[in-house]
Amino acid sequence: MEHSERADRLVDAVRTVVQAVPLGRGRDVLHGRWLGHPVHPLMVQVPLGSWMSAAVLDFVHGQQRAARMLVGTALVAALPAAAAGWADSAELRRPQMRVGLVHAAANAAGVACYGVSFAARARGRFARGRLWGLAGLAAVSAG
Repeated sequence: MEHSERADRLVDAVRTVVQAVPLGRGRDVLHGRWLGHPVHPLMVQVPLGSWMSAAVLDFVHGQQRAARMLVGTALVAALPAAAAGWADSAELRRPQMRVGLVHAAANAAGVACYGVSFAARARGRFARGRLWGLAGLAAVSAG
């Protein structure tokens, strides 16, 4: 994947767009320069942990509300984690950005699945919410 040049136009376009966002010092915050370590790997722990915990609670009777709360928490936490990932990705070399694009696409699919899962759960359709949650977990796990 990192050796295939097929996605290079997209890689270059993504880099241009991400680097053009006027973040000022916010870019350093997203990179984790203040910490001395990239923050993206740290920030993904909340959404991933919440989604995995929700998957466990989905199989425990009477825990639908707690599982829905974890899915919602993860959806909110995924936004800054993704922003940090995009900021970091735009600074990588093309081979790493190629892999990063696949990573981002899989995670975007997972977030979309979890969005549908959350909506289904909020409407009381817990079985449907569980299925979409499992699809989301599969996607973010692949990512």
